Amino acid sequence: MPHHPVPLTEVPSSAALLLSLSQFLQGTRYSGTLQSLLTRRPNMEQDSPEAVFTAILDAMRSNNDRDSLTGLLNTAALEERLISALAFAGRHGSKVVLLTIGILDFRDLRDSLGRKKGDWLLQWLAQQLRAVVRKEDFLARDQNDFILGMVVSKVEDVAHIVGKLKEIFSRPVPNLTESITVSLMIGASIFPNDGNNVDDLLIKSQTAMRRSPGNCQYQFFSDEMQRGAKDRMQMVQEMRDGLERGEFAVYYQPKIDLLTGTILGFEALVRWIHPEKGMVSPAIFIPLAEESGLILPLGLFVLKTACTQLKLWHNMGYMHLHMAVNMASQQLQDDSIVRAVEEILANTKLFPDRLELEITESSAMVDIDKTIQLLASLRQRGIQIAVDDFGTGYSSLSYLKRFPITTLKVDQSFVRDLPGDMDSLEIVNAIIAMGRSLGFKTVAEGVETFEQEAVLRTAGCHAVQGFLYSKPIPAQDITPLLGKSYR
Repeated sequence: MPHHPVPLTEVPSSAALLLSLSQFLQGTRYSGTLQSLLTRRPNMEQDSPEAVFTAILDAMRSNNDRDSLTGLLNTAALEERLISALAFAGRHGSKVVLLTIGILDFRDLRDSLGRKKGDWLLQWLAQQLRAVVRKEDFLARDQNDFILGMVVSKVEDVAHIVGKLKEIFSRPVPNLTESITVSLMIGASIFPNDGNNVDDLLIKSQTAMRRSPGNCQYQFFSDEMQRGAKDRMQMVQEMRDGLERGEFAVYYQPKIDLLTGTILGFEALVRWIHPEKGMVSPAIFIPLAEESGLILPLGLFVLKTACTQLKLWHNMGYMHLHMAVNMASQQLQDDSIVRAVEEILANTKLFPDRLELEITESSAMVDIDKTIQLLASLRQRGIQIAVDDFGTGYSSLSYLKRFPITTLKVDQSFVRDLPGDMDSLEIVNAIIAMGRSLGFKTVAEGVETFEQEAVLRTAGCHAVQGFLYSKPIPAQDITPLLGKSYR
């Protein structure tokens, strides 16, 4: 049977070939290779089918030393290039600068955008970095960070690269429905000053990056940073041990009803009583707990302890009391938190409407849809929801109306300057009036003078808390105050 050549019109186009190959490679280890190739060559559909096929074959052959998402070097290839670069620099008296580049608050940003857009953002960032580095430099991806290695004659050459990055990242990221400006953290280590092997240089550039303030400001490594990193690691371990040994306690600050002058409830606040250091400031250990993930077990400890204590006071006859417990951003992203709250309420036999969970505006905005769904689930069970530090975050009424909240807490930064500061007075009056119009209760924090109390009462604030009435104190010191009037 004679062979008939395929008509020219039936030869697949480059676009059809790419689609066919994409479907064929789907689910294999080469699917990422194709995606990264398309990222590097966005106009590939305009090439000839033969050129497309050749490029894909070449990319698949080099797959072993490439990151599948971005097409940059992977960590194994990075180490090989670095070893060669250090050897070259050692022979010629040059320096090797290693930059670790990361996106400030990338985890929160990825939670907000979703996984696919988060991956796309990393691919876009890889493109921008590839466009500014020199041909002789090498660029790799390590999880959510990027590593740039440069052999230089003088360290000042770093400023030229960073200057180009500042120009690019001063503008919002294109092709996203959300308006986002990426803030880059950059840390640098130098061979031979900071070490003579790959591991030392990588660790030190990563340490320096974590000290970068963002906005493409780069930070060179220093011995003080290493000491600080070791101190933080040690404190995290001490916190972990402290949770097991019972070193953490819950203190309670009363909330006062401005109409009656009686205690209507409390805010539960965690304290760390270290066996050697004494009382450790929450300003020190809370950020570390959030960074290390210990905020999840720590938050559950506070919730369980506070609910158990409130039930004891209810059993004494003070059934009207309620308890406010703070929720961290990570807790709002934890799918098991609703079930955990339910179990604690069931075990303590506490009425759900006596528990109030406090969130901040910024934590609620990490993943708005997920937060709304979680808070709605809690609210359906009767649990009260408060927005803490109100007025210091996003303050968007359109978002505020979507959250199923019951209470607004006026931040102490506005209360502090009452009654003399007119700007603070107008803000406080506006928050209280808005809360009243939306059917929310309002609580003012940080009340320290009777003059501040008088202003808040006139404005129609529902409740107050602060040192004027009591600092946070242990439960045994609270019990004698339960029947006290603050009028």
